[in-house]
Amino acid sequence: MKKTDLLIISSLRQNAREKLTEMSKRTRIPVSTIFDRIKLHENGLIKKHTALIDFSKLGYNTRANIILKVGKGDREGVKDFLMKHGSINSAFKINNGYDFLIEAVFTNIKEVEDFLEVLDEKFGVKSKQVFYIIDDLKKEEFLSNPAILSFGS
Repeated sequence: MKKTDLLIISSLRQNAREKLTEMSKRTRIPVSTIFDRIKLHENGLIKKHTALIDFSKLGYNTRANIILKVGKGDREGVKDFLMKHGSINSAFKINNGYDFLIEAVFTNIKEVEDFLEVLDEKFGVKSKQVFYIIDDLKKEEFLSNPAILSFGS
């Protein structure tokens, strides 16, 4: 990937709402080039434009990363359930003896326990581990600092 593209991506990771003229001044890349490169990347590299939310300010004080192992015949059903559930922020298919990693957002721990109980009742979860998120130390920072980008040769 070109140095120009990495600088543009880094700028977008820092602040996707920054005006192109400001980004151009900071990066010394012409506005027209930035515009063209962003449009090109929107067809595959850039998957989604979104905001990072402080869920606790909305009353969602409990976040958990949960790993699940389910029976082979239940994988599609669990996947569909997770994809449709409103409390699931992110879901991933994983390996090493487990099937899914999910990040879920709830108002309290009881809601987490109720959610897990429903999963157990509907799908007979073989194994699960719950990790409550205490504090965000670093989030969505990869490729966001132009000072530490590796440009190759």
